[in-house]
Amino acid sequence: MKKQVILMGMIVGIFVTAQANAGIWNDYAAPWFKFKAGDTTPGSAALQTPTEAVKDLDKKLDDYRTGDNLTLAEKEHNRKIKEDILHTIFDVRELSRIALSKHWNNLTPKEQNDFVNLMIDLLMEKGILSKEQGKKDAKSDSVYNVQYKGDKYLDPNKTRSLSRTLVVVKGQGSPVELDYKLSLESGNWKIYDVIVEGASLMENYRYQFDAIISKNGYPDLVGRMQRKLNSFKSDKTSGT
Repeated sequence: MKKQVILMGMIVGIFVTAQANAGIWNDYAAPWFKFKAGDTTPGSAALQTPTEAVKDLDKKLDDYRTGDNLTLAEKEHNRKIKEDILHTIFDVRELSRIALSKHWNNLTPKEQNDFVNLMIDLLMEKGILSKEQGKKDAKSDSVYNVQYKGDKYLDPNKTRSLSRTLVVVKGQGSPVELDYKLSLESGNWKIYDVIVEGASLMENYRYQFDAIISKNGYPDLVGRMQRKLNSFKSDKTSGT
């Protein structure tokens, strides 16, 4: 399942373990507002709908090169795709802000920026480099099919939206619910959370970050992440 493997390999498992809370989805039982194509926030003109932003992500993932014997040019091609995704489609800063929750405001602006950059560096190093994804030696449009189920606003100001998709995998049973939360930024929708079968990536991070900070302090969290980043780079250099 190429899309899910690449995407989830990119954003899950940065460090420690990632155990999703079965009750996560209940935290989002706020009123929803139906989305209409072309709707924008007052005084702004959205250049795309949330679903169109998700489709942009899918197109970039489809162009990701796979296989065990990639050329240097292909590896550079993949690096640019990851970089583009993290800087133009995902809102890593918003993900970081929400994931750190109450601890975010305790950081200086420099510490906030450093944390966001550390998150991006981790995703760039480990992201799409999953063993599962590497086993796919050729992309095929028949491997999976994405059904776009529409968008719903999450706030009255129409600056946050939930975009729902179903990933139907050839030869497998039930489709996978793969949803996205997006925020409107300068007329464009950016993804700040990915929800797989009701389990939120952002909530997962928030639980882990809070547990570490509350017990050992913020420097310990950053230290763990930095050590994991160094480990990723070391493994990459040694070819493991």
